[in-house]
Amino acid sequence: MNLQLLQRIIKDFQIRSLPTLTKRDLELSFIKDMSLAIVGARRGGKTYRTFQFIHELVQQGVNPENFCRIQFNDHRLRSIAIDNVHMIDEAFYSLYPAKQMKEVVYFIFDEIHRMTGWEDYILYLLENPLHRILLTGSTSKLLKGEIASALRGKNFSVGLFPFSFREFLRHYQVEEDTISSQGQSKLRKMLQKYLDQGGFPGLLALESHLHIDLLQSYWDTMVLRDIIEAHPGDNINVTTFTQFSQALLSRISCPMTVRKIMINMEHAGFSFSAETLYRFLRYLEEAFMLYSIPIYSKSEKIRNRNYRKVYAIDWALADAIAPAEGVEISRKFENMIFIELLRRGYQVSYYLTKQNYEIDFIAINKTDREKAVQLYQVCYQISEPGVRNRELRGILDTASYLEIKDIFIITFNEEETIEMNGFTVKVLPAWKWLLL
Repeated sequence: MNLQLLQRIIKDFQIRSLPTLTKRDLELSFIKDMSLAIVGARRGGKTYRTFQFIHELVQQGVNPENFCRIQFNDHRLRSIAIDNVHMIDEAFYSLYPAKQMKEVVYFIFDEIHRMTGWEDYILYLLENPLHRILLTGSTSKLLKGEIASALRGKNFSVGLFPFSFREFLRHYQVEEDTISSQGQSKLRKMLQKYLDQGGFPGLLALESHLHIDLLQSYWDTMVLRDIIEAHPGDNINVTTFTQFSQALLSRISCPMTVRKIMINMEHAGFSFSAETLYRFLRYLEEAFMLYSIPIYSKSEKIRNRNYRKVYAIDWALADAIAPAEGVEISRKFENMIFIELLRRGYQVSYYLTKQNYEIDFIAINKTDREKAVQLYQVCYQISEPGVRNRELRGILDTASYLEIKDIFIITFNEEETIEMNGFTVKVLPAWKWLLL
C-alpha cells in the first residue's frame, strides 16, 4: 500500500457525483468524542445512507474536500495491513495540510470491521476533537460483543433496515393519503406491492421477474461475506449450514426450536453437533439475516425452556430462499409487522397465556413512557368468525395480567374498535398503521 494510491482513492470520491437517492428516515448525528456506526443487513442501504449524509452536510456548507471516505471492500485495498492503516489520515492531510487541527474532517469507513485490529485506529482518530468518524457494518458486533468492547464505549450505533413502507411510498412518489377513497385504494395497492417485493432498495428499480434471482444472490453474498468469510476458522460445512438456514426460513413467523430442526436434519442423514446449529443461528443473527425472539417473561428459566419465534430481515428474502413454495402471505405479513416494530425501537417478544393462547407481540419501548408496553396481534384477514375468535382469545387475560392499555390488531385492510371488559382493541389496516 502506498500513499499515492490512498490519495487517489480519497480524491476520486471527493470529485465524483453522488447519486440521487430516495431519502431515508434514519437520522444521523454525532456524539462528542464517539464514532457513529450505521449497522444492518448487507444491501440494506448503509453505504447510500452515508452518501445522503455527505450530501446533507454539503448542503449545509461543508466543503466536499473535508470528507475522507474509504471503502474497505475496494479491491485496491486488499493489500493494506493493519500496521499501515495510519496511512489513511496521513494521505488525507498530505493532500490538505492546512486542515489539520483547524477544520472538522469526516472520516467515513465502509466495512472497516473486516480488518483485524482496526478499533485502535478509530480510537486514535478520535483523539483529535475535530475528527468525525462514521462507520458502516453488517455485523451486530458493532452494537455489542468484542468489537463494541474493543472500542471502549467510544462508539454509538444506529440500525438501518431495508425500506419502511413510508420510504417505499416516497420512492414511488405516492402520497400518504389515508383519508380519501382514492388515496386508500392507492395505499392498498402499494402495500400489496411492498408485501410482494419487500424493502431492499436494489429491487425497486428492477423488473419484478428478476426479484427472486436478485434476492437469492443477496442471500448467497450474505452467507459468503458475513458468515463464511467472517468466521474463517470455523471451516463451515456449507451444505449443513444451507439446510439449517432453509429450515429456519421455512418457519418464518412460526414457533421454532433448534432441537426439533436438529432431529429432522439427523433423520435426513446430516451429521453435526447441537452446538454447531446454535452457533449458526448466532451467526445469522449477528449478520442481521434472521431474528429469533423469546417468550415474554421476567424469568430467564421460562424464556430458555420455551420455543422461540423466528423472523427474517425481509419477508420477500425469506420467501425467495425458503424451500418448496416459500412463505405464505399471512406469515410474510406478520414478519413485515415485526420488522416495523424493530425499526420503531421496540424490544419484541411473544406471549403465551395459561391456556396456551399465543399473543404475537409484546412490544416494549424503554424510551417512550406513553408507549412503554403494547400488545399486537397480526391477522391478514379477521372477518371470518373463527379467525376473529382465535385472534381475540387471550387478549383480555394478557392485557389484564400485564396491565397493557395499548392493544392493536393489525390487518391488511380491516378497521374497527372493539370494546372488551374495559379494554379497547384497535383494529387497524397495515397501510394506515405503517404510516402512524
